[in-house]
Amino acid sequence: MYCKNCFKKISSRSRFCKYCGAPVQPRKKEKEEEQEKISVQTPPDVEESVTEPEGMELPASTLPKAEPAKETKKEYSFKLRSEREKEFPIPPKVIGIVIGIILIFLVLFVLMRSSIFQSEDSINYNDYIGVWQERGVEDVETSGGVRLEILSVDGSTMVISMGFYDGGAAYNSIRVENIGATLKEGSAYYTFSNDGYGNSGNGVLTFNNRSIQWRSVINKNEAKNYEVFKVANSVPEETEPSQESETTEATSESKTDNDYVLPDSSTKYLTEEDLQGLTAEELRIARNEIMARHGRQFNDPALAAYFESKDWYNGTVDPETFDSQVGEILNEYEMQNVELIQSME
Repeated sequence: MYCKNCFKKISSRSRFCKYCGAPVQPRKKEKEEEQEKISVQTPPDVEESVTEPEGMELPASTLPKAEPAKETKKEYSFKLRSEREKEFPIPPKVIGIVIGIILIFLVLFVLMRSSIFQSEDSINYNDYIGVWQERGVEDVETSGGVRLEILSVDGSTMVISMGFYDGGAAYNSIRVENIGATLKEGSAYYTFSNDGYGNSGNGVLTFNNRSIQWRSVINKNEAKNYEVFKVANSVPEETEPSQESETTEATSESKTDNDYVLPDSSTKYLTEEDLQGLTAEELRIARNEIMARHGRQFNDPALAAYFESKDWYNGTVDPETFDSQVGEILNEYEMQNVELIQSME
């Protein structure tokens, strides 16, 4: 502190200034005196009524002091762990784990019923017998679209018919009937060389529970993909053919059979007895006849001329491409019959 008389720094405990000898008043008493002066100048009951005259400023000591705002204490409720467990007996983490496990089982269940885990052995191809066409198209012949008819299933062979319609333009429509398709690993592979109007093509049907993914190639054009759905009540009914139709079919089959050395080589397993009596040249033609049904071309001029003379033949696939895909084109009957004929040539 400083002496009020000589303004020199002295100790706060000193009662007299060591420089000038003036008495030193303690700081505490000074504060008390100042507060007393203030209280005397502005009594408590008059403080609120003090007003500032116009053109005159009151000293700061005469102004009423603002009371400090009272702080409101926040109340927190704490609960013991035992009390919380009574309210929530199962911990939230356990509930989350249980919900996660249930969701995983639901996802696995859906996947098991879908085609992702559908094995070839679990597919019942007979369930696909019927008429299939694009969704939202009631009459594909007039409005345009595709139609697939699965007629029968026998072992690894499926007999199908198909139609491609451009919407009323009959000359642009393609209709192919009674094609033998080979079933392999959940799909059906087919090819046709002539529909009677010079059209040829191939394709794959992939079975996907309630729909069929259909990839089709017509006359070597760009492949097109379709998704077809089964038409309600489209299972073909067995009817007794009339005598006239039986006669017509017998005549047609007789005429067609005469164009083949072995007419049944694509629909049944041949035996050595079936091949007895055939010359080596006939066996050679019979073996290539199986591949000629699927449109294979031939580099041998004699074979090419022979099959070009047949109405049913339409060579569209070059030998290299055909031979690289022969396992996907020929069905099981044809594959085994080719081996049997080759062994007896």
